[in-house]
Amino acid sequence: MASVIVRVTSTSARSPLARLVAIPLGLDLWELHPDHAVLQADEAQASRLEAMGYAVEQLRLSESYLTDFATESAVTGYHSAQTLEEDLRQLADDNPEIAELHEIGHSVEGRPILALRLGERRGSSRKVAFLGCHHAREWISVEVPFLLAEDLVANASADPVREWLQRGEIWVAPMVNPDGHEFTRTPGNRLWRKNRRRNRDGTVGVDLNRNYGYMWGTLDIDTSSHTPADETYVGPRAFSEPESRAVRDLVARQAFGGVLTYHSYSQLILYPWGYTDEPIVDETDHREMRDLAGDMQRLIAGVHGETYTAQQSSRLYPTAGDTTDWTYGEYDVPSFTVELRPASALEGGFILPAGQIQPCWEENRPAAHAFIGHVLEKPA
Repeated sequence: MASVIVRVTSTSARSPLARLVAIPLGLDLWELHPDHAVLQADEAQASRLEAMGYAVEQLRLSESYLTDFATESAVTGYHSAQTLEEDLRQLADDNPEIAELHEIGHSVEGRPILALRLGERRGSSRKVAFLGCHHAREWISVEVPFLLAEDLVANASADPVREWLQRGEIWVAPMVNPDGHEFTRTPGNRLWRKNRRRNRDGTVGVDLNRNYGYMWGTLDIDTSSHTPADETYVGPRAFSEPESRAVRDLVARQAFGGVLTYHSYSQLILYPWGYTDEPIVDETDHREMRDLAGDMQRLIAGVHGETYTAQQSSRLYPTAGDTTDWTYGEYDVPSFTVELRPASALEGGFILPAGQIQPCWEENRPAAHAFIGHVLEKPA
């Protein structure tokens, strides 16, 4: 059955847009705005939505979207799992005094999950982590953390980077989901989201960013689903997947003072909570993350004029079992999700043209540096 990318609106109080999340249709929700949503659906799902009182406008056939954006030239400049490993190993080999490459785990299909540790001394109590590519189709979420690692190595002899590397450790894991990422590089699979777990019912994949332990499974909606075929399947239990366990174990060992994870798309800076609309109870923590998100928003805008909106995660849509809820809920450290370029599906959505890799990185550089400084320079 052909899939379509549609814009959904509603003028009926009986069919509010917020209800889209709770409808058990297995929708692949891409954007949720106050006045419209953008999602990928098959024809039967689109017809169901119309029958429920929603206005459904077809924006593109998924096939034509892929034809326009997933071109051969769009692949150039993005890493595969293999080329990422080669480049990370080269960074470590060329800079042994400050860089070490660690295998923090292996994927379902046996690929290494890699993290680069940057710092002059081991065992520092000041540590910060950057993660990328929980979701396979979000290729730009690999490139920004990799370019961050490259940038830190290149500027290791100049402050503030020199001071950070003398004071603490910066860990960068650009590709948490190597199996899914490799699958998106095969014909017809560019929009795959999950890992490559074979589920008991014959379907494939768990959403790694719904598989973390804090409040795992407390929602059963389209954005945190208990149905294995759905894009946001939470898995059979918390930390059921080797990829999420690799991150769990790294965080437990290193006791990071802050964690930032990159996703795409929508140009957002998100902080907990995702599982509830209620704000963080601890006012000091809430103010810290709200203010830092606002600072990062301003720093990003100051580079190329792009607007990234800072907000609580659940304002986008509710999720349970995501990375930042877990790192804050379990470890009480500043935790952020940055949704990178572009702002909308019409600008490429998950398939960001390769020519935008560099400007996307450039605008996120000062925000990443601000986060590092906030964590590593915090008074003891």
